[in-house]
Amino acid sequence: MPTSLLPLDANGYGATSSPSSSSGNSSSSGSSSANRPSQCCDEAEPVSAVAAAPGASTAAREAVGDGGSPGRGILARLSPDPVPDEVRTGITSDPVPSLYTEAQIIFDGINYFNERVSGDLISISTHFNPYQVSLRRIDTIPRIYVSLLVTTATLHRSMQLDDHFARSSALVQREEDIFRFRIRALQDVNYRLSKKDTQTSDSTLMCVICLLLSTVSSSVLAAITFPLGADYVMQMQQSAYTDWRAHLEGARRIIQLRGGIKEIITKNPYFKPLMTLFVCIDVMAATTTPSTHEYMAVATSMALHYWEAEPGIFQSNLAVSSPCPEELFQTLILVNYLRSISRKDRLKSRRQSGTRMVLKKLRSFNPAEWATRMKGFKGWKKTGDGVEFDTPLRGARSPSESQSPEPASQRGQTGFPASDHHHHHHQHSNLPSPPYGTPPSLTAKSSDIPESDLWLNIAVIYRAAITLYTMRTLVLDLREDKAFLYEEEPDLDIITLRLDARQQLAAALAPIFSDRASARTLGKLVFFPMFVCGMEAGPNDRDLQDFIANGLERVGHACGTFGPIGAVDELRGKWAADAQAPKGTHVTWDEYFEGRPDFVFGF
Repeated sequence: MPTSLLPLDANGYGATSSPSSSSGNSSSSGSSSANRPSQCCDEAEPVSAVAAAPGASTAAREAVGDGGSPGRGILARLSPDPVPDEVRTGITSDPVPSLYTEAQIIFDGINYFNERVSGDLISISTHFNPYQVSLRRIDTIPRIYVSLLVTTATLHRSMQLDDHFARSSALVQREEDIFRFRIRALQDVNYRLSKKDTQTSDSTLMCVICLLLSTVSSSVLAAITFPLGADYVMQMQQSAYTDWRAHLEGARRIIQLRGGIKEIITKNPYFKPLMTLFVCIDVMAATTTPSTHEYMAVATSMALHYWEAEPGIFQSNLAVSSPCPEELFQTLILVNYLRSISRKDRLKSRRQSGTRMVLKKLRSFNPAEWATRMKGFKGWKKTGDGVEFDTPLRGARSPSESQSPEPASQRGQTGFPASDHHHHHHQHSNLPSPPYGTPPSLTAKSSDIPESDLWLNIAVIYRAAITLYTMRTLVLDLREDKAFLYEEEPDLDIITLRLDARQQLAAALAPIFSDRASARTLGKLVFFPMFVCGMEAGPNDRDLQDFIANGLERVGHACGTFGPIGAVDELRGKWAADAQAPKGTHVTWDEYFEGRPDFVFGF
């Protein structure tokens, strides 16, 4: 068995022994079926090909068919690998609350997931949602997947409770049972990864990505939700920073062994919604990974080839809750790669030319033109195998052909709208970090972007955020002569470029932070830009710090995910580190994330 596919223990860590080490209930893989939990995923529990995307409307499921021969699950339609009719032994006798049966837990959890959680996985709530699960067909879905959805829904619901909410003994018992759901799901994944005939199957990949998604969004919250003692709380807080990495790298290894994303979605186009989630998490995770991390080179090199999966592959990103414009998403992938080679002197020329290319692409990207193209966007197709537009994107120009929406006479040298900052001097040597500044008014009215135009606002926000991320990691943090930036564009004004981007980003985020409704519907779409804005706040910039911290906490509670709240802790750590840095210096992006537990935020 490949070492990269080692089973995970009950907390998501890679196990070093057989898949029978969780919770003290062990057995070998050859245990008799009489000792195995009844909740198994076998051929008697067929799963719809659309459901494995995951979830779909009942009509979409029925359109797929019932799998052929009697007794043969249609999971076989997903993968040529047979589904085992046995699972490893886990918790053999789960206590069932007297007032809340397991069936009720499942029904309540899936119903809540459909109504309150699945909508957060797509960008526009009125679009078709392939992540919903039909309650009518719940018995045809693998139990492992049901367990993951129920635990995710419970964690989401806990975020909606008032801080002074009193938990009854029945509720506490239910929470403990749902925690056991998660343990059982992890045990089932362990078993699949331990078996050669299932470790790379579609169903296993589906479960690993679902674990990844649920861990990225809410694992820290488990420490709050389940009152099982101080030791357990500390364990769960640590696993919040490590579970997701184990799941991410496990999914990456399965994808590599399967021949890549192109091979997977070619054989099974219904997997595109899941692959889109994986791609987004993978790219966003690299932004908060230090360039020296053991997985950074592999991840960023793999991402360079994502576009080869099929034409327009990054348009699918627009349908999920990280709708970075496709041109900017490709640019972000390139920035991550350039960061990964930033300490390799032999690749210095490649990095410098790549940095110039990135800045040129960012300046030429036209938010207004992209927003116009997006007016016909309809989200996921009802078949679940791609996205659709009302009309073809005729006459769409590439980023390099686009021009800034303002007339040349009204534009700053950066390609961004002209601001009140006037820095006309160019530093062709080592650039100091520009002075920190707070936008003049952090209110909803401070943004010039019409709130009614969602896509324009998103385009402006992501362009500003990626510009700042690029400037910080590829220019200001590197101790080298900056003359290479001006070889092709001698009039480039780096100081103004950064200050304009910062002001635009903060102003565009203000309406999102203004109330709970906006935080819920719009906040979920711009996690990465919010974090970048916080990383730009200086140690003495208390107004901007408070603006970002309060905004992230509001978004976290409104969206039902601990991610934004955990991001506040990370940002406060960065602000404290900057405050302790020698005068005139700052803690670089790499310096802060090096040596810290793996952290992901951006989805």
